[in-house]
Amino acid sequence: MENRPRSQNPRFISSTISLSAFSVFNAVLGLAGIVVLTRQYSQTFFGAYTFVLVVTSFLVQISTFGLELGISRFIAGSKNEPEKERYLNTAVFIRLGAIIFAGLLAWIGKTYLVEFFGGSLLPDVFLYIPLLFVLESFRALFRSVLQGCLRFTRIGITDVITSSSNFLMIMIYVFVIKGDQINMVILIRALATLLGCGYAYLSIPLRKGIAFHLDVFKELLKFGFPLQINDFLQFISTRIDTIVIAALLGPANIALYEVARKIPDNLRVLYEPFRSVYYPFLVKKYKLEDRTQASKLLMDAVRFVAFIMILGTAITVLFSREIIVLLFSDKYSASAPVFVILMINLSLALISNVMGTSIVAVGDTKKPMIINTFNAVISLIGSVLFIPGFRIIGAALANTFGTAFAYPLNLFFLRRKIELSTWINLKLFTLFGVWSLLVIFVKPESILVKLLFLLIFLAASYVLSIFTREDINIMLKGSGLRVFKSQGN
Repeated sequence: MENRPRSQNPRFISSTISLSAFSVFNAVLGLAGIVVLTRQYSQTFFGAYTFVLVVTSFLVQISTFGLELGISRFIAGSKNEPEKERYLNTAVFIRLGAIIFAGLLAWIGKTYLVEFFGGSLLPDVFLYIPLLFVLESFRALFRSVLQGCLRFTRIGITDVITSSSNFLMIMIYVFVIKGDQINMVILIRALATLLGCGYAYLSIPLRKGIAFHLDVFKELLKFGFPLQINDFLQFISTRIDTIVIAALLGPANIALYEVARKIPDNLRVLYEPFRSVYYPFLVKKYKLEDRTQASKLLMDAVRFVAFIMILGTAITVLFSREIIVLLFSDKYSASAPVFVILMINLSLALISNVMGTSIVAVGDTKKPMIINTFNAVISLIGSVLFIPGFRIIGAALANTFGTAFAYPLNLFFLRRKIELSTWINLKLFTLFGVWSLLVIFVKPESILVKLLFLLIFLAASYVLSIFTREDINIMLKGSGLRVFKSQGN
């Protein structure tokens, strides 16, 4: 019989719940802003706006030098303030240099980008990419520093400031000013990011400056360079589909595809608080405490993320079209099948991310790069092959194939470093597969029958001990609420 791991760490759970509360608020505002944009503007407008954000994200990811995970890990593992300040100030120096380097690449490549994607993507918006890039780069760095300092509430407030100001300014621009200029929507995003970035910087509980320490630089670079390559590969594996759609199908199809991935993307945002708390806690347990407890924390994390994501995917299988039409209007109903595929992809991706993050936490930065190389290559080849024939459904399938291939690789490499049992996840995947076939066979139409199918999935999960009463007790204990009485208490 399997020994069920339990992470009896109220601070870990309470920190996750606290940061998740902020994240839920931010995700709701972010999704509400997207709903406004998709309903008020054309598919071409929304597609071009999304493309700007994708290119900005690409520039941020190719210029991190692995600082986001690196600075968090080294600060969390440091025992004194002067050492933490050396890491912080050197990281700021590195970030400035990386921004200059990436900015030059963007400037040199601007002409080629415009020619490659054509005039339909409104080339004038490329002028705003460098501004967004600088702001997003520093916001990401400062959030990682706060993560290493275990200041999770301040991370949450940073994101609330960004999302709230962005949503408020969009509402004013759309409904009060009644504007229709895409450059203004981009500038609104930039101003909101600036406000969040400023708060994050002021919230760092360390002496701040710009300094270069050669030993720290070498340490950060040695740890982070494989992660830099991994970030680049991660972008290819998760965003190459959008790039190929932009090149082959145009901005209207970008809009259809991005609507399908908006909910998965927001769920990925909701996952980040968990990851932000989990990573430094695992680092401390593995480096400074008991590695057996680190293994227990890992197993609970994998099991928890797997169940939540598969449950979300089950809901999507039943209600994908209703969700898309309710949020984004009937003109995006063609996005529903893509939505289902991308939810399956997200489930595998987040489970793999927990394992990949754990590999880095225990000190191996090279294996994620190897894993994401396979993921990126398969996603790229799949996108080029599938998108011309299957259009946006082909893009979703290509992305999912790459993610599915990366899952067993993460599992293989992680088990070489730390104990990990996945028997519960195997039961969960089997249950979901059988349940999905039943849904396809029956084809439920009414809301009541669909809800019945959802209850069947939850009941089967409980019977198979995929989640238990003890899990609920632990969650409630971490949240500060009353817990149910269980045997032995």
